[in-house]
Amino acid sequence: RLRPLHHDRRRSKEMGLTKKSVLTKCGSVGEGLSKLTSKPSFSRDAKKEKTSAATTHRLSAAVEAVPSTAEAVSSASCDEVFSWLHWSPPVGTPCKTTLDRCFPGALPGHAVLKRTAQSLKDNFGMTPSNTMYGDSICPDEINHEPGGLASLMSDHWGEVFPMGGIGGAPFVGKTGFAAFSHHVPDDGHVLILFGPHVGVSEAGVVGKYCRKGQSCDSSACGAVLSAYCQVCDDAKSAKVLDVDDMQQSWLRQSICSRVGEIKMDPEPLAKVTEVAFDMIKEHLLRIVDHSFGKGKLVLVGGVQINLPAPYDDHFQPKFFQAFDESMQGEDLLSELSFAASRLAKSIPSVGFAP
Repeated sequence: RLRPLHHDRRRSKEMGLTKKSVLTKCGSVGEGLSKLTSKPSFSRDAKKEKTSAATTHRLSAAVEAVPSTAEAVSSASCDEVFSWLHWSPPVGTPCKTTLDRCFPGALPGHAVLKRTAQSLKDNFGMTPSNTMYGDSICPDEINHEPGGLASLMSDHWGEVFPMGGIGGAPFVGKTGFAAFSHHVPDDGHVLILFGPHVGVSEAGVVGKYCRKGQSCDSSACGAVLSAYCQVCDDAKSAKVLDVDDMQQSWLRQSICSRVGEIKMDPEPLAKVTEVAFDMIKEHLLRIVDHSFGKGKLVLVGGVQINLPAPYDDHFQPKFFQAFDESMQGEDLLSELSFAASRLAKSIPSVGFAP
């Protein structure tokens, strides 16, 4: 261990290390001590230059590693993006596993609204000011909560004309549709969202949903699932029309013809929901017409899936067509198919240059 020179003047003098000699040979006491200990000497400017060069190198390497927005989107799956936004359950959870298995292609409500609204605007010039919006969905309160697809659609398109009864069937009939469609603006358009709904619980059980204020799961859709159970218990009685329960009678009668198919399915409650969609679509196509003007009649159909909080209710798109005056439909269903590569191409790169 070296001691300061002034602490041992005699030893320093014997070694010929006077203050004057050290200052002369080394330029400063600090430099003299540095040389005595054989440590390399750097000037402050040299240190700054070296530090600056190293920092620049690290920053350049880091910037090169930062992906552009398009690259980041294309490398992430839609499931990861939706889960990150808290729109969808995380991959691997029971709820998400059931959702993917039983309702492939289901999208969060926010995504459905954005895609349909953008597609209709780009293709036909449809806007809230020239479009009348109606829906044929079950009146269950969980389908109309803020943030759900029905609520998002009406927030965007304006006041809604409700067409659906329990289960989602358009029980307003031809008369109801005629009244609704004749409220359309001059040369305007008609847009209808339709379909049944079904719950998927946190545990991944189809047909179950935990409602606000309740500690246990309950059925969703109660009307459709109840109709299926009634048909299974007594198919003959299920065909009888009850004038005091006409909507449920219609559900039972509609399900009755396909009950064998439903029972054979590995997921009967998901299958009965699919059957409900088919019969709702068939009924809706019978009552609509194009007598309201020159605009488009657009039908967006699918299955609403009620998910546990905090996730968005999802929608499995199954029908998206725009009809002209001759009732010739233009299929737009591909507009509701998420493709990360296509989305990435539509987003400009915002990468950084060193």
